[in-house]
Amino acid sequence: MNILGVDWGEKRIGIAIARGNLAEPLGVVGSLEELIELVRAEKIEKIVLGLPEGKNEARVRKFGKELGENLGVPVVLKSEILTSQMALEKAIGSGVPRKKRRDLDAPAAALLLQEYLDEYPIV
Repeated sequence: MNILGVDWGEKRIGIAIARGNLAEPLGVVGSLEELIELVRAEKIEKIVLGLPEGKNEARVRKFGKELGENLGVPVVLKSEILTSQMALEKAIGSGVPRKKRRDLDAPAAALLLQEYLDEYPIV
């Protein structure tokens, strides 16, 4: 089963993929249209969408609904509390240079997706 992890952002959308029980960062896209193309190309069967708290929660819920309706693929909302912070800490611990630490959208999506897979492993 191919599952996509999505870390929504106003400017870009971090994405990760799992073709089994291991999530890996895939990259970023800039629009819903690009994400839809990717989902179709990768034959994604489920999407795990990070759900923030606060001002963007309603926007992300709407985005998830639109995504599911456009693709006919189940969209699971998962709390993304601290995924970006965890991605930053891992980047620092791995010695990633400061300039490259700004590109943490895909690693945050991978952490989110891995948390989901750890809770609901693919059998």
